[in-house]
Amino acid sequence: MLIVGTGGLAKEILSFLLTDEYSEEITFYDENLNVASVLYHRFKVIKSENGIKNYFKNKSPDFIVGIGNPRIREKLTNKMKAFGGKNSTAISKQVAISPLNNYPEGTIIEPFVGISHGLEMGEGCAIHVHASIGHIAKIGKYVNVGPGATIVGPIEIGDYTYLGAKALIMPDIKIGKQVIVLAGITVNRDLKDFETFTG
Repeated sequence: MLIVGTGGLAKEILSFLLTDEYSEEITFYDENLNVASVLYHRFKVIKSENGIKNYFKNKSPDFIVGIGNPRIREKLTNKMKAFGGKNSTAISKQVAISPLNNYPEGTIIEPFVGISHGLEMGEGCAIHVHASIGHIAKIGKYVNVGPGATIVGPIEIGDYTYLGAKALIMPDIKIGKQVIVLAGITVNRDLKDFETFTG
């Protein structure tokens, strides 16, 4: 598995993969010159596009983008696909998620997440630790659900939206595209595209 990025989300993915005793080799990709070529004295960091192409060809095509910003995550996903990569998923084993749902490529689900049935979710979403998603939720692509956030379904959330830590989304709410909901805020009305909701 190749993890794209070496920041906070990338290392969170690494942490739960190791906790889950992930058996495949884990490698990182980051062209930032300030990032070491080996992390934790163990994990190689590829530094070039040619290195990525060789990795996909000779090692494994599987990758996951560990970048928090939804737009950058999508951009890097498309870049990795163009190099021959296969967008994978990173889903912790320490979750309570319905097997009736489809979890599309690029999905990141951290430990202690709960997801009920009837979920429709686009690719590239990141569901962070202790988040909860109720039944019959429709979530667009590259959405971030922050740590401890609660979505009480049914609900609809547009592409690229960011829900802050411990945000509470009440049922029968429609949230537009690229909306930002600040941490700890309760949303009890519909939100338009590009809105920043502060309560």
